[in-house]
Amino acid sequence: MKTVIFLLLSFFNLQVLQAYHIAFKVPESVLANTTASLALEDCRKLLLQAGAPEVSINGAGGDVLIFLPEIPADEPMTISERPYPTFPVPVRNYAWTSEITDKNYVLRLEAPGGHALSAGLYGLLQDMLGFHFLHPRETRMPDLNIWPVSLTFEYQSEPRFNKMGFHLHTQHPLELTQALLDESFPGGEERVREYIDWLARNRQNYFEFCLLETINRKTWPAYAAKWVQYAKDRGIIPGLDLSLHMKQQVAYKLYRNPHRSFRTKENQIKKRIDELTVAGWKVFNMEFSQTEFSAGNAKRKSELRTFIQEILDEKGIHLTGREHVVKPETMVDKAASKQDVLQEERDNRRGTMIHTVMFYTLNDSIAPVYGNENLHHMRDMLLEALQQRETWYYPESAYWITFDISVPMLLTSYLQARLEDILYCDSLGVEGHLTFSSGWEWGYWLIDWSIANWSWKSTLNKKTVQPFPEEMLWKLFGRSEETAFLMSAVELQQREIKDGQLIQFLTAATVTDELPGKFKLPLHPMPKWSYAYLRNDASAEFADSVLQQVVPRLDQLAADYQKLKDEFYNPYHKDPLLQELVDGLDITMLRAQHRAATIRFLAQHRLAELSKDASKEKLAVNQLEKAAEIRSEAMKIVRQREAGYRYPVKELTSKYPERTAYHFGYLYTVHHLHYWEREEEQARQNKWHPLFMNIWPMLRIIGVTEK
Repeated sequence: MKTVIFLLLSFFNLQVLQAYHIAFKVPESVLANTTASLALEDCRKLLLQAGAPEVSINGAGGDVLIFLPEIPADEPMTISERPYPTFPVPVRNYAWTSEITDKNYVLRLEAPGGHALSAGLYGLLQDMLGFHFLHPRETRMPDLNIWPVSLTFEYQSEPRFNKMGFHLHTQHPLELTQALLDESFPGGEERVREYIDWLARNRQNYFEFCLLETINRKTWPAYAAKWVQYAKDRGIIPGLDLSLHMKQQVAYKLYRNPHRSFRTKENQIKKRIDELTVAGWKVFNMEFSQTEFSAGNAKRKSELRTFIQEILDEKGIHLTGREHVVKPETMVDKAASKQDVLQEERDNRRGTMIHTVMFYTLNDSIAPVYGNENLHHMRDMLLEALQQRETWYYPESAYWITFDISVPMLLTSYLQARLEDILYCDSLGVEGHLTFSSGWEWGYWLIDWSIANWSWKSTLNKKTVQPFPEEMLWKLFGRSEETAFLMSAVELQQREIKDGQLIQFLTAATVTDELPGKFKLPLHPMPKWSYAYLRNDASAEFADSVLQQVVPRLDQLAADYQKLKDEFYNPYHKDPLLQELVDGLDITMLRAQHRAATIRFLAQHRLAELSKDASKEKLAVNQLEKAAEIRSEAMKIVRQREAGYRYPVKELTSKYPERTAYHFGYLYTVHHLHYWEREEEQARQNKWHPLFMNIWPMLRIIGVTEK
């Protein structure tokens, strides 16, 4: 590669080999456009940080010349081909060409407006020059001491969706929750701006988060207005997730209990909307039910929705809502009447977001979550909604509560799932793609970063660039044994944890999993039998079948992973990003071993109890000791990762009063491997009720109290 670069640079004069000059040639219309000029200045600084010797804007000379186009004051907007209204956004397609002259390497951008020009600049940096905008607080820079592009090329790119971006689920105590919701949080505005820059650099154009009742209604809107305007300046549509009167997790309500207020519902709604719109929001993503498990009074909801729609239309704010994965027939209250549904369908001004959870896709045949066999009903809902109103797809890149990050596990099957759904939705012409994001540590930045890149489709020298699940691993680590190891580990997880359904044993129990009888809500993939049943009631045949069929598969998963690691991975590799991903994979396999040990104890204890054989009971107890040893080994990885967290460890891992329903940081349970220890103690003490070693402020979460 260095030889090729030397041959390229030999076209230039000798001085270029020692210190070349990148010169942007920019018309005044670009400098007058806020989105374009901010992107241009940001790219100039990034190029310098990466080692480019000199970068100028409209300076004299230049060895690498980058010509930007004239752009109109009124940018071309997207045009809907649907039989219903969609809100337009600036067109963002762009194209690059390059040529080599006797003295210069010349790049020319074609872009119809400032938003497209911004996307084109960041596309050049990421796709052609090797910048990796992987995390709001971390960018992997190329070495630009020597200009890296050795050949001429034609590069074109266009967004798969007119609107695409991220929902930060700040009902949970994530990295940016305090910064977004508390104007007194130290460095909060800077932290939010970092994230907005990450969105812009990854060519996204939408951002929203959950608003909570715990904001200061008098002072917060003015605080939000500062970075809402910055988002607009960077080409990002600012959205707000709020509710009509949702009880869960202190969600922000447009009206509270009308019996406790002299104001009617309509008056409360109008007053609160007026307070919020000072900040300049463009989208309200609204929850119209009290919980995600209830439908509510459909007729009254429709009336209030129409009332809200008219207010927001006057203010130029787009209204949308979401469809949860809970089937209407399994709601805890009566589903909407056919007449109410028809009335709602007639009002096509409101958009809808079709939600899916965890690492399951719209087309997976097996997705045992929220009491469903799969999520085909959400796919059907998406297909139907596409005929009625503006429709976005709304999947998850993590599921914080006891499924992945909080355990912790790095579940890489999100990569294949999200790519499959992106390509499927693109084929349908879905208008928007909004990723439900639940934090970035333990390697989950990889999922969000991959999604952001896959939201674009490109051609290079007239050949389509085909995305693949491990694409970002290739971009980071190139053709190496480390990449081969990571890709093999991803394939192993897909085959065994997701497709082979070992995930049902790896997730930790949450409160709803352990409620008695009809109150039980099986949100996660779970075995059809309970661990309490295995310990106390299973037959000898059943307990033996678990020992013969379940436990060996968990052990084999960990053994297969270790074999891959021994074959491909260099333990002395010093790349911190690689180490982070390996730590996440390692602790996932230790999780499998830990679960194997606790399940082995339960089955062996039951067999000992049935046979009244003390020697078998001793073997069983040894398994709990082994589980504790595995947990101790996993704790070393936790401490290693905590040293690399990108936000303050205390903030992420401590208990403290804060703005969400949870009085702790989102990695609090990871800090002491709470779920691992709880499972050992459940097995040891034979206690299986949801209050045992409970950390959840349940009354606050379900909305009985906000304290």
